[in-house]
Amino acid sequence: MTFRRISAMFIAALLVSTLASAGTTEFGKNRIFITPQVGINVWAIPFGLNVEYGLTPNIGVGATGTFWAWGSTYWNETVISLNAEAAYHFTQLKFEKIDLYAGAGLGYSVYSWKWKSGFGAGLIGSTSGSGIHLTTFVGGRYYFTPKIAASLRLSGGIGNWAGVGAAVGVTFSLK
Repeated sequence: MTFRRISAMFIAALLVSTLASAGTTEFGKNRIFITPQVGINVWAIPFGLNVEYGLTPNIGVGATGTFWAWGSTYWNETVISLNAEAAYHFTQLKFEKIDLYAGAGLGYSVYSWKWKSGFGAGLIGSTSGSGIHLTTFVGGRYYFTPKIAASLRLSGGIGNWAGVGAAVGVTFSLK
C-alpha cells in the first residue's frame, strides 16, 4: 500500500464527513467502546477485538487485536496482530446515530507456519514474516441504541501484514 493510497483514504473520510446533517453522536469523553469484529480478506477470515477509550469529545485511543488462521491438509499458517491506535471522531458534524472517524496505529504482527504431513512434515517456522506495521483507517458506527452500534472499518497500511482490508462488527459502549 502506497502513501498516496493511504492519504487518499484519509482525505475521502474527511470529504464524506463534511456532508453531515443535524443530530447527535454517541462517541464521547470517558466512554469505553468494545467491538468484536470479523474481517474481510481473500485467503482467510480474520477475527478480532477493538477497544477504544474516549480521551476527549473527539479523540479516542485504544488497541486492536486480530487473529488469522488458514491452511490445507499439509500445512497451516497463523498471524496474530496487535495495534495501538488513535482516532479522531467527527462529533462536531452532528450525524444522528452515526459516528464517523479516521485514525492511525502502530502494531506488530507475529506470523507462523507448520507443515502437518507429507514432504516437510514437522517443519515449523515462526519469524520470517513477523514485524512492525503502520496502519491508517476510516470507519463508522451506526447506533441502534446509545450503547449498541454496527461498525464498519476500512484500513490500509505499510509493513508486515498491514495490507488493505475491512472489518465489520458490533460495538458495545460500557459507559
